[in-house]
Amino acid sequence: MTRRTAAVAGVLAAFALGACDDQIKHLEQRTPFFNTMSWQPSVEAFEERARTPVPGTMPIDGERTYDLMAADTMLVSPLAGTEADLARGAELYSQFCTPCHGVTGAGDGSVVGQNRIPDIPLLNIRGELTRGYTDGYIWGMIGNGRGLMPAYRRIPAMDRWYLVAYVRQLQAEAMAEEAAAAEAEAAAEAAATEAGETPGTGGGQ
Repeated sequence: MTRRTAAVAGVLAAFALGACDDQIKHLEQRTPFFNTMSWQPSVEAFEERARTPVPGTMPIDGERTYDLMAADTMLVSPLAGTEADLARGAELYSQFCTPCHGVTGAGDGSVVGQNRIPDIPLLNIRGELTRGYTDGYIWGMIGNGRGLMPAYRRIPAMDRWYLVAYVRQLQAEAMAEEAAAAEAEAAAEAAATEAGETPGTGGGQ
């Protein structure tokens, strides 16, 4: 290869790389050659709250937006809590809720603990506090978020009702466990009392 040929090849290579470098632009800012989609500046999960629709407008999907208080007072679950409803709710719960609320809803998810999300009572959705919420309030909390909980408005409205049904199922299981534990404790106390009284009764006769 002659010097002239090598020089021409070098110039062509420079132009080629420069052209590739200019293929992707954002406004007036050049984007380096290898900084494409995989390295783009984007919003990470939970980094920003979902935007609330402008008052008086209807979302493109036709779903009306309710704030937390409106959902609490205006909405009632349309589900009967069938096995199919609970199965769909369990599927959604495993996708969106277990990291914080845990598999059983006790608030012991994988992101809860020291140097993580604080272990606060509201994370336990099996407790008396959450049991007292209306179905509409839980539905509204999923969509709007509250406190440490982000808004999950990206979950379709109907899917939120499936989640509510499954949360109620977890609460029912918790109440059954509590009732069984209380019954067992009462039976143990009764047995202990009877065992303590029998010798004394016999000895006094």
